Amino acid sequence: MKKKWKVIIGITLTVVVIGIVGKQCAKKPATDTSSQATDQSYTVIKGDIDAKIEITGEIQPQTLVSLKSKVSGKIVKFYVEENDYVKTGQVVADIEPDYNQANILFNTKSNLQRAEISLKNARKEALDKKSLLDQNFISQKDYDNAVDALKNAEIEYKQAIDQYELIRELDTSAKVIHVYATSSGVVIERKINEGEMVQSSVSSYGEGTVLMKIADLNKMIVKSNINEVDIAKFTVGQKATISLDAYPYDSFSGKIIKIAPMAVSENNAKVFPIEISLNAIGQKAKPGMTANVSLLGDAKTDVLIIPIRAVFSDDKNQDVVYILPKQAATPAPTKSKTPNQSQGVATPIKLGANDLQMVEVISGLKEGDKISLTETKKSTSMQMMMH
Repeated sequence: MKKKWKVIIGITLTVVVIGIVGKQCAKKPATDTSSQATDQSYTVIKGDIDAKIEITGEIQPQTLVSLKSKVSGKIVKFYVEENDYVKTGQVVADIEPDYNQANILFNTKSNLQRAEISLKNARKEALDKKSLLDQNFISQKDYDNAVDALKNAEIEYKQAIDQYELIRELDTSAKVIHVYATSSGVVIERKINEGEMVQSSVSSYGEGTVLMKIADLNKMIVKSNINEVDIAKFTVGQKATISLDAYPYDSFSGKIIKIAPMAVSENNAKVFPIEISLNAIGQKAKPGMTANVSLLGDAKTDVLIIPIRAVFSDDKNQDVVYILPKQAATPAPTKSKTPNQSQGVATPIKLGANDLQMVEVISGLKEGDKISLTETKKSTSMQMMMH
């Protein structure tokens, strides 16, 4: 019995030993992890910077006309719907004038007729007075009064003519007044329906009812707002690359064509409205779409550049980098080195343009300097303004 247990124990030990030996043989030689460590230093070089500024905006037609009626009344018929194309001078609606509008038209015509009669009588009176003056039957004063009356009649007649010209197209024997398109384009909005009442645009107590909006969809722009603290980064003519959420794989181009001369208030902030041209027509870039705009700033060539992540802030909130000694190009903690030798010497620098990854160094470094990409315990990473 004892012999049997000895055999079992011996076999078990043999299996364990073989397993351990096989496992050790299967292992590869350990690699020195320090040799695989990521290099935490950067050598300052010269390069190019294409500064970019990212903003968002909304696509709108460059030309948008709000069509209003010159007469108040009821919409009898619309001849166009939304998304229809109209030409200048095309009849788009019929309006039946209300009583007040008809009364205005009647009074304007009556004033013109009275002014015409008064002018005719004044001219005849002035001629008669001239004849009597020549025969010494009246005084010079009487003739001067007749001339003054003629001048007043001429002024009143001109005023009546001007008033009538404003509503000449409304003077028709028909029961309805035509409304004509004042611009060519696509009807992008029409919120009024047949049977509704509209207000005249020539009324002195209202701005008038907008019947429809007509847009030229062949010329589209991006409208956006720029915060006042960033306005110095933008100039008219600045080139832009534009993408639309609806077409993620398409890219469009444009440039700033307008910057408002005065700031406006929006969400408790001062902003400057700007307009950016867009090389896309309204069949694809539709009004109201969101546009993501990347504006190209001042390009810098052959300048000192470093990674943005190599810039930190010191206790005085200065931009600093940590210059490494040549023998400490890849800093590694050692007990024999001082903090300055292993972590680099804090050096204030002055920065310029950036492209969201690299930043221009104006002063504080020279080509060939090695800087640390890691911060010291006393420093805090700088939160750079990308926009």
